[in-house]
Amino acid sequence: MEENPELLQNGDWNGENRQVQAVPVFLIHDGGGTTFAYHCLDPLARPAYGIFNPYFRNGGRFEGGIRGMGRLYAGIIRRTCAESDFPAQRNSDGSVNILIGGWSMGGLLSLEIAKVLTGDCGVRIIGVLMMDSIYSVNPPSVRLEALDHLGLGKSKNEFLSLKAMKEALRVIQEWEPPVWAGDQVAKRPRISLLRALDHIPTGSDRVHVADIYRNDRTLGWDQYDMGMFTDIVSVPGNHFEMFSFQHIPEISKTIKRCLDKLEMLGSISH
Repeated sequence: MEENPELLQNGDWNGENRQVQAVPVFLIHDGGGTTFAYHCLDPLARPAYGIFNPYFRNGGRFEGGIRGMGRLYAGIIRRTCAESDFPAQRNSDGSVNILIGGWSMGGLLSLEIAKVLTGDCGVRIIGVLMMDSIYSVNPPSVRLEALDHLGLGKSKNEFLSLKAMKEALRVIQEWEPPVWAGDQVAKRPRISLLRALDHIPTGSDRVHVADIYRNDRTLGWDQYDMGMFTDIVSVPGNHFEMFSFQHIPEISKTIKRCLDKLEMLGSISH
């Protein structure tokens, strides 16, 4: 992991022919801090970038939690979109349209980034795809030290991912979703939800924290906004298996379909 963002897919972009081009998408890391899952996806037919946790290797903490991460990642996106070779058509005001999304914590970060970039003069987020991101206000508390034993016998990257996950759980427990108010309400991008069908096996009657809203079609987000989602689409597998090898063809097609619809509707509304 060197450059942030990483170019995951170029979408067959031809810099000499910019007449017709799908809107680029930025995919934000999950709680483990990496973009590995997105590298596994089949072609999405659009330029796709991945943003990973820049503190993954040193285990550092973000100042300001998710809000701080949102500001940092918004800056990364703003800088990338301003580059002369960024693969997107420019609007009449010089701005570019983009889509944004992420799995699990990545969906929460996408929502925060969308709020930071609301009204930005250079970047216009026209759609957000949240992938099995549960409503995070007042979730059951998780004792972070109880996860320490999971690092025993792990590889270095697995250990670093666990450390990033502990930090993710900490900042998620402290975060409240952003609110668009006043004139900003009309500028909130359309949001779609992709949700896993199955529960995570726990070997007991205990429900995994990622499944506390599994039987709720909106994964708890009705508590935030009853009309939040443009689309809610279910995919095979549980929260941790939805990007596993056997589900990649299906989830790739579903992500592509959701992004295509968000682009179509977002372009009309803007």
